[in-house]
Amino acid sequence: EFDGICLEFYWVLKTFVEYTLRKELPSAMFYLNISIRELLNRMVHWYICMQNREPVEIGILDSNLEELLEEELFRLYKKTYPSADYEKLWEAYDAVILLWNIVGNRIAAHYQFTYPNKTEKEMKEFITTLRKGGFVRY
Repeated sequence: EFDGICLEFYWVLKTFVEYTLRKELPSAMFYLNISIRELLNRMVHWYICMQNREPVEIGILDSNLEELLEEELFRLYKKTYPSADYEKLWEAYDAVILLWNIVGNRIAAHYQFTYPNKTEKEMKEFITTLRKGGFVRY
């Protein structure tokens, strides 16, 4: 399940980037605030349960995240909510990537899973190339 959510996250993230680069704001916001957020929140939930060593009530619409996450992680989590501005979307993208990496690596280390570093590195390189206006061959 961990491997599957990681793979899905990076493919959905790529789709968000494509819509953002094409300046299709409604679609980009959908992918960030619905599709990516669902995956990010699932990983954050796993992390919180891991930290507490048991299932934890996250609250209706994740209302307890602020009290359950460490201050530094919640500060980063807040940055994943952008305004409807393309520069702010890229700042949210950076926050999403960083938060995913931190939480995902901590979960992987705790449960002795393999974090998909190669997939992450390749997808980040691909996205960087797209952002620079480059064409990537498969």
